[in-house]
Amino acid sequence: MREIDWKNEILGENSIEMQLYLLLGLVCFSTVSAKIYFKEEFSDDDWEERWIKSKHKDDFGKWEISHGKFYGDAVKDRGLKTVQDAKFYSIGAKFEKGFSNKGKSLVVQFSVKHEQDIDCGGGYILMASDVNLEDFHGETPYHIMFGPDICGPGTKKVHVIFHYKGRNHMIKKDIRC
Repeated sequence: MREIDWKNEILGENSIEMQLYLLLGLVCFSTVSAKIYFKEEFSDDDWEERWIKSKHKDDFGKWEISHGKFYGDAVKDRGLKTVQDAKFYSIGAKFEKGFSNKGKSLVVQFSVKHEQDIDCGGGYILMASDVNLEDFHGETPYHIMFGPDICGPGTKKVHVIFHYKGRNHMIKKDIRC
């Protein structure tokens, strides 16, 4: 059996360069990490145990789990769906435990899919602490609120509001949706 010269036969003439790229890739991969504080994929039927529907108003709209009309994967594309027109909705889920991102970036991401034309409406995430989710409503105190707001042909933007020291601070950048 012939012995293989890995350096020249497998890696080629640029083996030092290849080794440096591999090392750089490993270093970059090992320094990038993130902690996930909350993730919901609606992959099981226990979602109603994790998500609390507000009882603040008797006429809040109803929710269901659906992949919607347009989807790539019937299971992976499942999410909360509002099923009644012209209603207010309120639902919430708690983080497993409290957290602080002091000195670190915080990334909050969610998707909104409008399957019909909207005259006026929005879909927001509110991040709050020590909140009774059964009494959750539009005036509930929060730390961060963001999401799309559509009203007529003139308003199609993403609201981002931080609540700090008793005041709401809306970002000045116009993010179109």
